[in-house]
Amino acid sequence: MQLYDMHSHILPAFDDGAKTIEDSLALIDCLKKQGVSNICLTPHYYTNERSFEDFLTKRQQAFEKFRPYIPQDVNIVLGAEVYVTDYLFNNDDLTGITYGNSRYILTEYPYNSQFGEKTMQKFYALIQNHRFIPVIPHVERYRYLTDNPDFIEELKDIGVIIQTNVSNYADKAPFFKKRRLMKLIDAGLIDILGTDAHSFSHNTPELYSQAKTFLKNAANISLTK
Repeated sequence: MQLYDMHSHILPAFDDGAKTIEDSLALIDCLKKQGVSNICLTPHYYTNERSFEDFLTKRQQAFEKFRPYIPQDVNIVLGAEVYVTDYLFNNDDLTGITYGNSRYILTEYPYNSQFGEKTMQKFYALIQNHRFIPVIPHVERYRYLTDNPDFIEELKDIGVIIQTNVSNYADKAPFFKKRRLMKLIDAGLIDILGTDAHSFSHNTPELYSQAKTFLKNAANISLTK
């Protein structure tokens, strides 16, 4: 059985996640001890603040510095958490910001988004023009989505993948939040887990096992491959 962390900020010295190589290795070791052997590095890409070429160049430089230290028994997939704005679509070719060589792209929007016409146009541009499969991270942060499960179903109908953070299912997570999200899981509206790990004080990966235990009977969550 292979366990995955589909969303992390473990790439060192790049965004607001791990600051040093030592920090990154400690976070990876924490996940390894919980049986997670496949880790996606998804640093923030704010498309309204940085050019596409600059992001790819700087991310690759950071990854090359980190590569020699990556444990051999861990599979690392390089990606990005892409804050989708109109600026992104100034680029005809968006190769390089998906999960590895896949067509899946981790996308982020304003948390107060009502997912109106302009936002949906961005989804369709990613899907139809670039043949990508959008993934929405930490769905619990989008109040509109959690209040409107029928709309989540519409997103899934066009191919969108829904991710949730493990912290919401940890032992100390509020019961009302667990109950709200379990309704979405029971309805088959949440697909994958991620730690969104930045450090041991910000979305600590230590909670992965707690979430796994809590969700072990929720067959619709993709923990394994």
